[in-house]
Amino acid sequence: MNTGTFGFGENKVSRSSAYTKLFGDPFWGEAGGIEARNIYLQLNEREKALMLKANYIKMIAKSRERNYNMAADNLQWWLDGTGFTKNIDFNWLRKQREVIAAEDLNIERFENRLELENFDKKLNKEGDFSKYTNELQHSFSGGIFGELYYMCGTSTITSKCDFTITKVKDSFVLSGTIIHNWWDRYDWHKGASAYIKGFGNVGDSDALLVEKYCGARPFEMRSQWKQSFNKTCQLRFLGGLNFKLK
Repeated sequence: MNTGTFGFGENKVSRSSAYTKLFGDPFWGEAGGIEARNIYLQLNEREKALMLKANYIKMIAKSRERNYNMAADNLQWWLDGTGFTKNIDFNWLRKQREVIAAEDLNIERFENRLELENFDKKLNKEGDFSKYTNELQHSFSGGIFGELYYMCGTSTITSKCDFTITKVKDSFVLSGTIIHNWWDRYDWHKGASAYIKGFGNVGDSDALLVEKYCGARPFEMRSQWKQSFNKTCQLRFLGGLNFKLK
């Protein structure tokens, strides 16, 4: 792309500064200019898409300046247009408070469901055991001040437990695993928008235009991690088992 004209023609965008004034300078908090906006409105769809692509490239650079490298990597992956599934490092995900909160919620829901099974009444003698499997799902959104918001927006954790509860003397031992699958689709929806710090309210229709003319493509994001458990569960004074997995 010609950095002097951005490929739009001399009569439409004569200087690179005209482009930068369209969206302003996010680093300095400078708003976009009216003149540049008027230039943008004169462009055809393909020319707008090229200008928007340049803006996404600038957005990637600003993300890296903020050390939001995961968000920048995802935006670049979309812009590159491979369409391949992107595996997300679960260690990074589990550093995000919203992910841990969703994980904890599913674990608490497993605890509540286990307590309804009345294993203390089903398992009467030493060595008796019972299998328990279940699957729970929870969708959540990243907070606007954290990188998760820019990296994926709303995503989902599906948690599947596979437990064995065994009577050991006067106690009950729960052993087994929970496998957490995190997933989301990096895509855009006509009519939707999101606030991006330094860039204002960015419409999904802009991204769809870039997909149409510049080869960007949506893709799937996936991650998986496993937790192992070996917990002794005591009888409550009034009956029932107290399942605390964390």
